Amino acid sequence: LSFALSCSSLLGWRRNVRAPATHQGCTVSAPAHNSSRTRSCEQGILTLAAARPRRRGRRIARRRAAAMVKILVAGDVEGRYAETFARVAKLDAKSGPFDALFCVGAFRASPDDAVPAAPIPTFVLGGAADEDVGENVKTLGSCGVATVVERKGGAGAKHLSVAVATAAASVAALDDAAGAPGFMGVDVLLTDDWPRGIDVGADDDDALKELEAMGVRPHACGSEKLAAAVVACRPRYHFAGSRDAFWARAPFRHAAAPPSVRKTHVCRFVALGRAAASKDKRRKWLHAVDVDPVPYAPLASLVAEPAGCGDSPFVCFQQSERPVETLAREADAAPASKPAGSLRWNSDGDRGPKRRRVDDGSSTTLFVGGLPPYVDDAKLGEVALKALGENAPKACRASGRGFGFLDFAARDAAAAALGELQASGLEVDGRRLTVDWGESKTTDAPSAQRYAEDARRHCWFCLASPDCETHLVASIGEQCYTCMPKGPLVDAHALVVPVAHAAHRADLDGAALEEFDKTSDDLAATFRAKLDGAHAVAFERVADTKKGVYHIHRQIIPMPRRGDGDAKKLAEDFQTAASRSSFGLDELDPSKPFQPSSNERFFVVDIYDGDTGAKTRLARVEARDAPGRFAPLHFGRDLLAAALGEPHKAHWKACEKSQAEEVRLCDALKGLVGEETSS
Repeated sequence: LSFALSCSSLLGWRRNVRAPATHQGCTVSAPAHNSSRTRSCEQGILTLAAARPRRRGRRIARRRAAAMVKILVAGDVEGRYAETFARVAKLDAKSGPFDALFCVGAFRASPDDAVPAAPIPTFVLGGAADEDVGENVKTLGSCGVATVVERKGGAGAKHLSVAVATAAASVAALDDAAGAPGFMGVDVLLTDDWPRGIDVGADDDDALKELEAMGVRPHACGSEKLAAAVVACRPRYHFAGSRDAFWARAPFRHAAAPPSVRKTHVCRFVALGRAAASKDKRRKWLHAVDVDPVPYAPLASLVAEPAGCGDSPFVCFQQSERPVETLAREADAAPASKPAGSLRWNSDGDRGPKRRRVDDGSSTTLFVGGLPPYVDDAKLGEVALKALGENAPKACRASGRGFGFLDFAARDAAAAALGELQASGLEVDGRRLTVDWGESKTTDAPSAQRYAEDARRHCWFCLASPDCETHLVASIGEQCYTCMPKGPLVDAHALVVPVAHAAHRADLDGAALEEFDKTSDDLAATFRAKLDGAHAVAFERVADTKKGVYHIHRQIIPMPRRGDGDAKKLAEDFQTAASRSSFGLDELDPSKPFQPSSNERFFVVDIYDGDTGAKTRLARVEARDAPGRFAPLHFGRDLLAAALGEPHKAHWKACEKSQAEEVRLCDALKGLVGEETSS
């Protein structure tokens, strides 16, 4: 204190003696008594004063950090409570305090597990919302939006918005929450699986290759329903489990351009491994993050985009683009109110919900979704008997993968049970299940074959095979036939298939090969003429597969016109995607026959310009045993699904239809290609 007073007095004296006095234009210099001592004291005080802004900045930063909500997120615990909670307690003591622990994926090993006390407030997926399953452990339910308060509590505590979604449950609750006035998105989304299509636009080939090496294929895993959940609730952080792999994807924005309002911001997706199951960094299972909740965060921090931020993999933002469902509708079957050349086939009213229904009017089986993995046939039977009594099913089948089936003796009994279960609800250990029509295992015998018998019995495309679904056939030529595939990418998605079994182009004779290519050209011309000048993309892939029996076929898909140069852009997209997959595509002369030898594997794509009718051919041909990477199995469809803005449809199983819907679409394709609709 005496030092401060002396310095203060010296500084005041210094200020008095150093300040020059000015009187009527004359300057009088003050004496410099004891100047060295005064200068040193003054410099010390000025140094302290200069440090004050820096210290003030650090104090503000500390207060800002203290204002954040600190959370931990763990992967699938699966009953490893002691190991998980011990690690959390240690981390909380070292780097905490943390406000909450969230557990994604499976938490319990069985429903009867005794859950020990958690070191910090812990929230887990599943069960009924806000149910205590242990000391300091609560459930969040299977779908919805909850609010988690800071650990300190009190009037000044911040509230974190947390959305939860599971692959087996409906996302209707999230849709309702997102539609509420003033909805600004959620801070955190927790899911039990990855969203389908999360890899689209992720420009990190090394990470994707590492995931594949660990047995995770991002392009072929995940749930379409969870992708819809991301679009609905617009999270800032999305954590997912179930794949036992750690992946922090590059951030992506929820808007087409850098956002300028609170309703659009950046999302960070983080996948986590199984909790306390491995020390491998590639399977990291515990992640810490500081979150400033949306209502409290300044706008500048919400709209800031980190380096490498890209567009959302789930939303096609170009409003001029027509969705996949509007493609390839039959012009001739359109009602009079529709203009000629419309791309929409008559669908007899509203298309209804996006969720796929498999009821063909004759099924006697009900589908049950949301089952815990430990439920077996006997357990499912007990639950059904308790819920239905005398109307219980004759057989119950639990898959062990989150779903099962109830088989009834008659259609009427199944319909009555469905109505009762949908009205009253079906639960297993507090978990509400979804019930709907399923595909019956017992179907009517197929109609008599009109084709010559063939020795092969396990090929989908040989017409004489009992595995061939002939209701998909649209037309038959001399050497080839045209059909609709299982799980079409668009409604007019067609296949050109040789009638005789052939595994390679080299196995086709001259006449068959000529008709094979000509049929593809004719379909492209038809799409151009009848579907508003649509482009067409036809591709084949022939390489060794694990399935053994392979019947060569060509897929041809109409693509909507979106502007000048579309066909050229499609060709560039194929070449770019091939380069990223470590193989190249060469441009070939489309007027010359494409005839690789039988000891070569190949991928070939023909792109038909809807404006000019010109054809561009790109191909990769190499020896069957050539080293290095080759075109992936779903390379062509992956790219076209992304180009259409529907990356989740890259796998055909994501687009499966009921048999009744397949018949309707095939009839429309018959009309499009000029065949009679009667079989």
